[in-house]
Amino acid sequence: MKKCILLFVILVCARGAEVEWVRAGVTYARRAERVNTNAPVWGMRGGLQFALHPAGFSGGDGGPRGLVRIGYPTLSNAQYDLINFIAVEPIVRGRKGFSELEKSSVDGKPGKLMWTGTSSAPKDGLDGGEVRKLQEGVEELVLNVSVERFDNGAHVRLRLSQRSDAPGELRLMVEAVEGSAAIESCILTATMGNKARARLLNLKEGPVSSLQLYPDYKENHFAPHKIFGVERMMRLGNGDVFVSIENDEENPASVQPFGRAHFWDYRGRKVTQYWRKPAAEVSENFVCVVNGRYVYWGSKRPIPGGISFENFELREPFRSGQTFIFGIRPGGGEGRFVEGSR
Repeated sequence: MKKCILLFVILVCARGAEVEWVRAGVTYARRAERVNTNAPVWGMRGGLQFALHPAGFSGGDGGPRGLVRIGYPTLSNAQYDLINFIAVEPIVRGRKGFSELEKSSVDGKPGKLMWTGTSSAPKDGLDGGEVRKLQEGVEELVLNVSVERFDNGAHVRLRLSQRSDAPGELRLMVEAVEGSAAIESCILTATMGNKARARLLNLKEGPVSSLQLYPDYKENHFAPHKIFGVERMMRLGNGDVFVSIENDEENPASVQPFGRAHFWDYRGRKVTQYWRKPAAEVSENFVCVVNGRYVYWGSKRPIPGGISFENFELREPFRSGQTFIFGIRPGGGEGRFVEGSR
């Protein structure tokens, strides 16, 4: 078995350095410029940022409702682009809820409503979240996000947080709201691997390609789920479980199937997307799950280079307060292995 695993890169900010947070509705001066946003966007300038409808990183209203939108500065001049969506999918008595697809009971439109704070009903206004001072000059941005009750009776709330010493990561904590139906599992799924044409799933024994897993699949639907147990996932030096996906092309931005102005065009530098699970929370029932698509969602256009992963998620039995960490780091391919890890 290999003694190497994927390089786990967190771009560490200098201790004590001034942090430039982007916070909805907050205006303040930093480094001789005014930092502000009048849209529901949060995160760290130069690192991962996240948004709720109707804000986003791809123009317009940012895509479907009922999703946490993930942006990263992959474009020229450090401009942001949409990298992925994270959907919430709680399971009650074997029935899965879909935050992106279910209609809201408030306005009847597709997508469950998400709003900041812990109020029992959607509220207007922008919430900048709370910035906390941690040890040795580290700061943490914390934001509560409520999710409308699902059709299966599940009712959950997210706590999203980001640390200044891990600007490429978003920590997502899930808790049940009082009165929720009993939840078997609450899946947080990164739903849009197709945009980056991610075809390599990096496991302990090495990369597994979507082209290997689905060699003959050419239909217009989702390819079947593939499940990988915790024993096949990598462990970081601190025991955390780590699993990632990446594009297998030299320069993904050179391939523009829709002509550089379309939602599905990947226009920036290559990145690696990953899930990390704190060691103390890992159980023997913990698994990684992927599926794939041969054509882009909402079209019949084949994905250049062949089938790629679409949903990328971790699953475990539900426990209120469970945590998952989604991250992005630049690059992929060479230099991703380091000695001495397990």
